[in-house]
Amino acid sequence: MDGFLQSVEKDLSIDRRQLATATEGTHVTALVPVRWLLSLRERRVLPGACPRPEGLSDVEVRTFLQHSVEKLPAGWTRVEIHGLRKERLAYALRAQPPGTEQRSGHPETLHGFMQDVASQNYRNLWRRAHCLYVRPYRHAEVPPAPPALDALRAALQKAYGCPVLQVGKSAPSASPTKESVVATKGVSSCPNLLQAEALLESADMLYVVYPYVQYCLHDIVTFSPAKLTNSHAKILFLLFHVLQAMKACHQAGLACGAFSLRDMAVDEKLCSRLRVNFREYEGPKEEEVNLEAGLEQRSEQSSTGMQGQEARCATCQKDLRDLVLQWVHGQVSNFDYLMHLNSLAGRRMGDPNYHPVLPWVVDFTTKNGRFRDLRKSKFRLNKGDKQLDFTYEMTKQAFVAGGSSGEQLHVPHHISDVLSDITYYVYTARRTPKAVLCGHVRSQWEPNEYPASMERMQSWTPDECIPEFYTDPSIFRSIHPDMPDLDVPSWCSSYEEFIEVHRMLLESREVSQDLHHWIDLTFGYKLLGKDAVKEKNVCLHLVDNHTHLTTYGVVQLFDQPHPRRMVGPAYTSAEAPAIARPLLQNIRDTVFLEDIQGQVTDAVNGLVLEATPSETTWSGDKPIAGEDDLEQGTEALDSISATGRAADQPCAPVPSAQPSTLPAYATEGKTSGVRPLRRSKAGAVDQADMKITLPEGFNPLQALEELEKLDNFLVKGLSSEMQLMEQPWKEPPLGLSDLFQRDMQALGILVAEIIFAPRIRPLKPDASLLERFLMVRNLCRYHPKEIPAPLQHVLHVLLQLSVPVEKLLKTRPGKGTVQLFEYKPLSQGLPPPCPTQLLSPFSSIVPFPTYFPALHKFIFTYQAKKIEDEGQGRELVFQLWQQLEGILSEITPEGLEILLPFILSLMSEENTAVYAAWYLFEPIAKSLGPKNANKYLLKPLIGAYEAPCYRHGRFYLYTDCFVAQLIVRLGLQSFLLNLLPHILQILVGIESSREESKSLLGTAEDDESGGESPVSCVFGEEIKMDVEHSSAALDLLDYTSGVSFHDQAYLPESEDFQSGLYVGESLQPQEQESLSLGRLSDKSSASEVSLGEDRPADGDSQKDKSSLKSMDSSQDLKQSEDSEEEEEERDEEEHDEAAVDAELTVAVDAGGSVDVTLVDDSSEPEDGEELPDHADDKEQTILLDTACKMVRWLSAKLGPTVTSRFIARNLLRLLTSCYVGPTRQQFVPSNDENSPLSTGNIYQKRPVLGDQVSQPVLACLVHVAYLYGEPVLTYQYLPYISYLVAPSSGSGGGRLNSRKEAGLLAAVTLTQKIVVCLSDTTLMDILPKISQEVLLPVLGFLTSLAIGFPSGAQARIVLCVKTISLIALICLRIGQEMVQQHLSDTVRNFFGAFSLLQELQDQGLTVESLSSSEVPVMEVPLSDGRLLALDPAVLVELQKVFNPEMAYTTYVPFSCLLGDVIRMVVPNHSLVEKLASLYLENVNPKSLQVVSLEQTPSVVGSDQDTRGTEPFCSHHEDSHSGTFGSVLVGNRIQVPVDTRREGLGLLRLSAGTDGFIPSSSSEEDTLKHDLPRSTHMLCGNWLAYWQYEIGVSQHDPRFHFHQIKLQSFSGHSGAIKCVAPLSSEDFFLSGSKDKTVRLWPLYNYGDGTSEVPPRFTYAEHKKSVFYVSQLEASQHVVSCDGTVHIWDQFTGKLLRTFDELDSKVPITAVTTMPPPYHSISVASADSVLRFIDHRKPGLQHEFRLASGVSAGLIRCLAVSPNGRSVMAGFSSGFIVLLDTRTGLIMRGWPAHEGDILQIKAAEGNVLISSSSDHSLTVWKELEQKPLHHYKSASEPIHAFDLYGNEVVTGTVANKIGVYSMLESSALPISTTKLSSENFRGTLTSLAVLPTKCHLLLGSDNGVVRLLA
Repeated sequence: MDGFLQSVEKDLSIDRRQLATATEGTHVTALVPVRWLLSLRERRVLPGACPRPEGLSDVEVRTFLQHSVEKLPAGWTRVEIHGLRKERLAYALRAQPPGTEQRSGHPETLHGFMQDVASQNYRNLWRRAHCLYVRPYRHAEVPPAPPALDALRAALQKAYGCPVLQVGKSAPSASPTKESVVATKGVSSCPNLLQAEALLESADMLYVVYPYVQYCLHDIVTFSPAKLTNSHAKILFLLFHVLQAMKACHQAGLACGAFSLRDMAVDEKLCSRLRVNFREYEGPKEEEVNLEAGLEQRSEQSSTGMQGQEARCATCQKDLRDLVLQWVHGQVSNFDYLMHLNSLAGRRMGDPNYHPVLPWVVDFTTKNGRFRDLRKSKFRLNKGDKQLDFTYEMTKQAFVAGGSSGEQLHVPHHISDVLSDITYYVYTARRTPKAVLCGHVRSQWEPNEYPASMERMQSWTPDECIPEFYTDPSIFRSIHPDMPDLDVPSWCSSYEEFIEVHRMLLESREVSQDLHHWIDLTFGYKLLGKDAVKEKNVCLHLVDNHTHLTTYGVVQLFDQPHPRRMVGPAYTSAEAPAIARPLLQNIRDTVFLEDIQGQVTDAVNGLVLEATPSETTWSGDKPIAGEDDLEQGTEALDSISATGRAADQPCAPVPSAQPSTLPAYATEGKTSGVRPLRRSKAGAVDQADMKITLPEGFNPLQALEELEKLDNFLVKGLSSEMQLMEQPWKEPPLGLSDLFQRDMQALGILVAEIIFAPRIRPLKPDASLLERFLMVRNLCRYHPKEIPAPLQHVLHVLLQLSVPVEKLLKTRPGKGTVQLFEYKPLSQGLPPPCPTQLLSPFSSIVPFPTYFPALHKFIFTYQAKKIEDEGQGRELVFQLWQQLEGILSEITPEGLEILLPFILSLMSEENTAVYAAWYLFEPIAKSLGPKNANKYLLKPLIGAYEAPCYRHGRFYLYTDCFVAQLIVRLGLQSFLLNLLPHILQILVGIESSREESKSLLGTAEDDESGGESPVSCVFGEEIKMDVEHSSAALDLLDYTSGVSFHDQAYLPESEDFQSGLYVGESLQPQEQESLSLGRLSDKSSASEVSLGEDRPADGDSQKDKSSLKSMDSSQDLKQSEDSEEEEEERDEEEHDEAAVDAELTVAVDAGGSVDVTLVDDSSEPEDGEELPDHADDKEQTILLDTACKMVRWLSAKLGPTVTSRFIARNLLRLLTSCYVGPTRQQFVPSNDENSPLSTGNIYQKRPVLGDQVSQPVLACLVHVAYLYGEPVLTYQYLPYISYLVAPSSGSGGGRLNSRKEAGLLAAVTLTQKIVVCLSDTTLMDILPKISQEVLLPVLGFLTSLAIGFPSGAQARIVLCVKTISLIALICLRIGQEMVQQHLSDTVRNFFGAFSLLQELQDQGLTVESLSSSEVPVMEVPLSDGRLLALDPAVLVELQKVFNPEMAYTTYVPFSCLLGDVIRMVVPNHSLVEKLASLYLENVNPKSLQVVSLEQTPSVVGSDQDTRGTEPFCSHHEDSHSGTFGSVLVGNRIQVPVDTRREGLGLLRLSAGTDGFIPSSSSEEDTLKHDLPRSTHMLCGNWLAYWQYEIGVSQHDPRFHFHQIKLQSFSGHSGAIKCVAPLSSEDFFLSGSKDKTVRLWPLYNYGDGTSEVPPRFTYAEHKKSVFYVSQLEASQHVVSCDGTVHIWDQFTGKLLRTFDELDSKVPITAVTTMPPPYHSISVASADSVLRFIDHRKPGLQHEFRLASGVSAGLIRCLAVSPNGRSVMAGFSSGFIVLLDTRTGLIMRGWPAHEGDILQIKAAEGNVLISSSSDHSLTVWKELEQKPLHHYKSASEPIHAFDLYGNEVVTGTVANKIGVYSMLESSALPISTTKLSSENFRGTLTSLAVLPTKCHLLLGSDNGVVRLLA
């Protein structure tokens, strides 16, 4: 390689220090600047000189060239340079004979394939015959063959589509025009060929520059074998890629060479690219005397005769064998042997992650050190056994808890690495540059932290030693001025001496005799299995089944114990020792002797006594743990699926060599039996059809006659005899076809190497093709069972396994050939193998699955597109979506594993995430099934919802049809827990949702202050609980949190404006005209209209309409029958559209003005703040609009309990987040204000930004109340509000946190909404509660002198305005007298704040005087003798809030409102009046006429407006009534300071709504809004149940049955045989004796007594229906009455029926397989189990489960949730367990004494069976004894269902029982007898709705009832 390095340096002018040779010796790796490579690739120019890396030391550059280093300095990259010597390419190379190129391009047909095969066979046979019988006698000229160089150059240009650049002083390059022609003509389209960056040619070399291959197939099989295990499809897919690449190469005329595993570049997603291996292209040297001699010599090297072959057959097994023997016999040093093992394991010198390791042998404490115990790893010696056991136990527990999906860190293990990169850098710190050490070891430079001496180093490190400490003195000398040299022990005078002594110790006898133990621990059998557990040497890398790619790790070379080195017996000197003492010694001396000498080794028996250096603590411990502990230890390892293991289980030692007489494959025999038959048929056809025309004058006997004449002549004429003449064999020049045949042989070897990866590790990386071939043939011979079935045939064909090796190698046609052997021209009717033939769908050599070509195209489309922006992203996803359907229709679960990573990366990449979710989620989740969809797709979906920027098209993800897909495909529970919180976040705007995701997901600061206030016990509990549930999803959060928070750094604070700015409150310009509208109509226009439309026309539910809306999603049922409903829906849609249009127009018009006002008046504009452009604004509007509609649809769909638990709770929590932060508490300016208070309007809405943000949230909350009625407000919202405002439990004083402050604002805002919606009676009922639990606590915070607000006075002012507005609203609702009675405290408390401040001022406590004193909190005495705690800072806040302006703003309206009563209610009225008039004087001092406050009521009275818009405005005469007509103008209390200027916005449409929820300002300003009567209103039993449910913590795993009757479903005329809820729990199916299947809605109606009609009836059955279920994968219904019907649940259309094959044996049981499987398993009376797939005709499989009559009929079937096994229960009480993957019966056992009534399978291989012998039993699949056994006393359990870890059972006596599968008590947790008013008839079937905790009970009278 040195010569090659020099020429690269010379020709390409790359510095020698930037080059490194690759391990396999075929090429050079170079570190080059990216610019250099670009100029080569783009401009096709070789730059003058390659720059040196600036500022990098040589050590660093060498490290960057290491294979395991992935991070390179910016602007640098690596390339591979392959070179060919031109002198070696001078030989001639025949082109391929014409006609062998197969046609490509058009899709292949069977006919075309057969034609190709026939013509090829014909040509091959002809050529062979010609070669044998004609060519020897014809000295015809061999057709001229071009030199190999030209052929290669042309082929390279064609394959890579780039021109050859001339470098050096050779000829100038061709003219650019020609070049470009070449370049364009040959652009390669094969994605599986590693594309060359450039082709260069110098005077004597040809170079190919490739991009650097980071991961190759060799890395996968060596370091990450789990990536390919358990899936033949993955190996076949790799093979498919290789064949594609070979096909492309061969078509370009390029041979792929003797490629190996290292030539296959692979990425994380298993896309592989083939790198052509040029080494074999080079012919022998020219210098040899003539070509012939050269050939001789070359063939000597490869193989002459078989003996030479045997002798030369240096399969490296033999190399290694010799080496082992030499080492054992002491002919090779320990050092050399260990270095050789390191290189076989792939360890590379200088690679920080994968440096060679040698053992530490001594500890340097005494002279020559004390020897270390080589039977234990260094890690074990350092950490001690206790700690290793602890690590193992902890990881084992975590693993068991995590189940099979356990995170990779939790796999039980002892050690993590043999030599880590940190340790490596610490060892070499003296000569490693400072920058590198800071990057890897510690970021701070602490030279004294590094071990200073060898002794310290050895005791500190848990890792093994490196070779440098045995060889290299320079490692001790420091290059850092501030780091001293590494000290060697005092007994060495110099570094060189230390190296010498240390090396001597490594070779010493003590080390040699134990070294084999160390080899076992580091490279051998003690790395895996029981031995590893016993030695505390379980290595994480080998057991964690990791599937990420890596280029380093722990490699096991041997699976048998390593032989020990032979060391002669100690102390036998050459001379016989003199005996100075008696031959019989006494015992004491012996001991003494041993102590001196260290333990003597008894070499005869090979028993090795333990050396006991001080580090080990064995002496005091108990003896080694017994076998039992070991068993337990290994259990954990065994429970890991066996994927991570090497192919051979080391636990069961594999005999190293089996007798070689194993029979070879007997395929030849079989086929030869078939062949004559075929041939004779063909012959018959020939005779009939065609004559063979012979050439004229052809005489077949002529040759024989000539021979006779010759013989005659010789014998008679010359009296001699015939001799066989040797034909001079003229070697034909090498042809491309020879090279191509050799490529196919290399392919065969490659496939075998993938299969036998663990066994070929001892092979040297640069082994020749022949060595690899012989090795692989041996393995195929000894371990034929390890070859996977799909690959057996292809290996037979490519490697000719049926022919013995010796015979095969003799078939090599000539001396100069490259292939190992020659393929027969015709084998089993096919020509020699070639890529096209193997890829053809019609050749069965490799059974490629049918979806491979489509999948390959999909992946190629994905890789070929570079996505720069969203438009391209959408285009790409759309293209892929079109291809996806075709793939998924045929794909298998194995194929899904290959496809999924591509889908996931599409769903995670920024530009494609939204579209990938919209287009690809449904089809891919359908194939995966809910369990896998949750596992893989949940994280990217959360990522898409958390996306940092808002993207175009994002509203797709909030449409109801997409959400419906999420519910169906992920399962309702998972959707509610994991995705719903993220989806709802959009309602508070995009930016805020990002900040909020923290608090929403359970880190809210004050949620801990849970249940202190008396009412909030429910809520305190619920909130804490919610925090827990979000942490259940934490394993996903690692990813999402990364996405959602990392952009906050550069968000200017007030960007929040954007999120709030969807057009809401600030549309002032339109208000003038809308005012008139409002006054004229006698109803408040927007609100009442939409309400009218919200009342359904008939008694039908809101839900039906929304279900119709989402029809395109095909998730809901079509409603063709109910015509009235459709009409109603049409009206509704018209309304909707009108409303939406109105919104949008408003939005657009307003855009401009909003921006302007923001800029003018926003209280603290930030510099550089960008205002949103109109397009974004509009986008935001659409987004919120879509989301609100979806939330409304979902609230109706989910039913009251789930809505309250999940939607309402999340919305309430979001409401708080709308007000967090000072920005959200700024008032939104409006155009018609000239002064801060232009109009003293009590109901004056001064909206803050938070109000705009919170509008959609409030709208949705109110909608939930509309749907389910007033109880939602009183039982759910109010307790939450009182929880929000409850005083915090901590110290009384101090500041609030920002979340609590926002909570107060949210509470007041929501209370206002609630008060408006309550009816008069309810309001009066709960008024004391509102006053006590909401108003007084809020006023407490507001007027407190000790509690500060984080956002200061601004927050207080906002809260103050909101609170006063709320109090006024209540006053308006209840009238004067009631105010005095109920609210006097509240009003007095508020106005009391003014006198409190006045009093403090009178005491002389001004802000100035306070600021001078340091005391943080002081006590101030008040006039009434109380002491008051006071915080000076808070006083400042209060003085800002309760100033004259506030007095005026609040007192004037209240005096109007309450008249004289105010004097009685507010004792300090005179002070407040004084402050108010003071303010008025300040505002308009010039104005002469000051309105005196006393006149106000009369003034207003004169302006009385009787067109009040309130529903209860009829009694104006009574001026004291609650409506208080005198001051009502429109909807407001009007204080006439300037009546003309006040603009009343009656028609403000807010963006977040369409007609459903009136959110115009008229609604903002109404006093009362009756809730409509919705059909879903909660009352009666529903209400009782709902109240109970919202109080329960969500995390109670128990099933509680209260026997509350919720609904009845009547319609069946016969007994109910089966009920099955659909997965989204809004519908269920029932099958009955009346031969029908009916579909029922599960929405709540009425008070629990109502009966619901079915939505749809399926009446195609002929007999009584005993089974009905949903086939989840395809969402079809499967029902059975003895014939299986598969039908569409949306249309009722029958898709397929499956009859019993024989009318005598009816079908007795059916079950559906879980997704991703589409199969249905059907059992018939003759105990045969059949699998059918409705998409394909016929049967899939058929298994006989029991022979003989004794077993009886199959009564019931169950499938495990993962689809791995099917259980069948027989009428005799027998249960049979069948493995669906193999079709083998795993177990059959008599489970019960009676007929088995029902079986169900649960997670974790558990099955539950019930029988007529009154028992219910829980089994573990393969364990003999049952886990639990329950007996019911009176009657058998004939129906049961599972709820979590519980079994809910039903009996004929109408008893409902709940049993736990975890506790082994013999009794049920609870039993309930159904009362006759709740359930009539006899219970026949039962089903649990898991999310809603309801029971569906079917009875024999045909009625199904829903109970809770």
